[in-house]
Amino acid sequence: GLEAGGTVVTLTGTGVTDATGVTFGGAAGTSFTVVNATTITVTTPAGTGFTDATGVTFGGAAGTLFTVVNATTITVTTPAGTGTVDVIVLHPGGNATLASGFTYTP
Repeated sequence: GLEAGGTVVTLTGTGVTDATGVTFGGAAGTSFTVVNATTITVTTPAGTGFTDATGVTFGGAAGTLFTVVNATTITVTTPAGTGTVDVIVLHPGGNATLASGFTYTP
């Protein structure tokens, strides 16, 4: 999803009729709707908690020119690579992984 949030996500499962919200890494989603007993739609929040981040890796390789702009934004330059890779934000409180979060194009 977008760093600024705003991606609509559809969650499917069972018994979700009484659900009251969805969180992403502890941040509450917005525009939460229980569609039916098996489906919820929710809008993702902006990224949060980046203030103490120490780096970002792409497929295990460290990004360069890493800067924490504020609690919701990091800028980083990707290292050389190929294929689709996991993106990991390194943080003393626990790393955050976005599986298959970046795809290199030839």
